Amino acid sequence: MDWICRHLRRITTSNVIQATFGGFMKGAGFSKRSGSWYRITDEVITVVELQKSRYGLQYYVNLALWLRPLGEVKTPKEQACHLRTRLSRLAGSEEGRLSSLLDLDVPMPERERAENLLAFFTIHLGPVLEAVASLNSLRHEAGQKVVAASLVMGPARELLTA
Repeated sequence: MDWICRHLRRITTSNVIQATFGGFMKGAGFSKRSGSWYRITDEVITVVELQKSRYGLQYYVNLALWLRPLGEVKTPKEQACHLRTRLSRLAGSEEGRLSSLLDLDVPMPERERAENLLAFFTIHLGPVLEAVASLNSLRHEAGQKVVAASLVMGPARELLTA
């Protein structure tokens, strides 16, 4: 809870979406390199990016997975990963709410936006990150939902169904 209070005081000097997202990812054990957040396990490199729209003040949360049995890299680019999706595709009926929270053109007090984003990330993104931590977790129900909502490249589909 202390982290949340410190975080909410700090967001007034930076973009509330970027600050909240960065705080959540750091708290989830990810490390940042070149604008992407990474978690490396024995089998999966998870890449999460906050992408800003070219056309406005909207943001998107991109999620990508590099399956290490298919090749070894240190910090793959999101667009080169074996599985790619957006958090909005995994949010179900909450997609509209996420879209509003990630759009700085939608009027909302910064503190309210930060609190709601943090709650959304905790409820929706946190479980997704756990569901993609290993090949085994990707083969179970929550992981399969991520796979079904993703663009799956090359031999990744075979590896995930083995």
